[in-house]
Amino acid sequence: MGSQDGVESDGSVSIDVGTSISRRSVMKQIGAASAALGLAGCQTSDGDGDGDGDGDGDGDGDGNVGGDGAAQSGDFEFSRHPAVAPPGWDPSKTREGSGQNERTAVFVLQNIDNPFFIPMTCGFHDALNVFGWDGQVTGPPADGGIPDQVSLIEQNVSNMEAGDVLVTTVLNNEAYNEAIQTALDNDVAVVNGHSTPATRDWNYDYMMDDVGFEYRGEPMVVPHVGIRDARGGAAMAAEAYDRLQQEIPDKDEYTVLVTNELPDNPSVTRRVNADAADLGTAERYFDAQSDPSVSLYNDQIINPPANIADAQTEIIDTISGADVDGVVCSAFWGAVGAGQALESGELDGPMVVCGFDLLRPLLEQIEAGNVDFTVGQDPYSQGFQNVPLAWMYLERGIEMKDLEWGVSVWDEDNVDFALERRSWAGDGGLLQWQEENYDFLQ
Repeated sequence: MGSQDGVESDGSVSIDVGTSISRRSVMKQIGAASAALGLAGCQTSDGDGDGDGDGDGDGDGDGNVGGDGAAQSGDFEFSRHPAVAPPGWDPSKTREGSGQNERTAVFVLQNIDNPFFIPMTCGFHDALNVFGWDGQVTGPPADGGIPDQVSLIEQNVSNMEAGDVLVTTVLNNEAYNEAIQTALDNDVAVVNGHSTPATRDWNYDYMMDDVGFEYRGEPMVVPHVGIRDARGGAAMAAEAYDRLQQEIPDKDEYTVLVTNELPDNPSVTRRVNADAADLGTAERYFDAQSDPSVSLYNDQIINPPANIADAQTEIIDTISGADVDGVVCSAFWGAVGAGQALESGELDGPMVVCGFDLLRPLLEQIEAGNVDFTVGQDPYSQGFQNVPLAWMYLERGIEMKDLEWGVSVWDEDNVDFALERRSWAGDGGLLQWQEENYDFLQ
């Protein structure tokens, strides 16, 4: 430090932190700097005051409850989340201690076979190693369903100890409620990672009032880590709309084919279908545009199979020879199929084609120039960020809040980076590296 009290000659404050600095030293530095600057009340000197300084701002940036929707009273929007002491809470932990306690965190996915979840597993595993926790990622196979996932949640909760962490994907607003409440009753912290129901079905008011989640008699919520699907779909449509004007200018109206390859998956459906969510979605974004306007081909969203070859065939059969300016897909199968159809001449361009997620076949079609872009939702962070959120709650008593973000656009300008980063598995991939360098990998 530049000075004993932490205040530099230019009036700035410098506090030493990090692995070689104790919590007590950090607090002493803050206290000394506060005293030197005359900031009375910012830090107590004897440790008896609460001095929580916990940064209670909701951090969601829009005042919304649970994401897309908002709690409203008159013209006011606001967000409230419960402040409930975590299992085994010791107030001294806010002032000292490393927080490196042994815990177990289990992530129960809705489909363990989906390659999309590989980077999510890598992120979750990395975070557990950073915080020193044991853990496991599990889920039903591809032919399973929500009841199988809920059954796995119940099985894992029955084997977990107080202070452990359950992370799960929540696909609807009813099937998971009993299992979640059982976890809370067992002193298990619960986080909703990756997907979440539409805001009209799943928000803080719903969780605290309609369902009535409780922890030790106090209202409780399940925070969400990841993106809101309807927002991600709208972001994809907005990018497609800009590119339509750039690549096919001077038109008063565009016609786009919108596909949903997974109509039975509510999180994917919310990306494109306006009926699935009150806000966002690709369909709703296109409907709102004018000068130029956008219409859906035949005023419908088609559901091609979740298979590249079959999706390609259905897209060709649907729009071959028609005046269609774009193909906008909820996932990657349709976008890859449309790109291959353009490459083979089975569809006539110019045509803007886009999809969702960073699966290798889609990235290779972008690299080849057949698909314009894809939208990334950052599954690695959807695995990783659940753990520090739970750690802050369990070790420091900071109430858990939603941690949600937007999406990224990947096109010919950055596809090389995406392909290099996408090598999670295989020779030299992150999963192999983790197996060779970490003590455990479930």
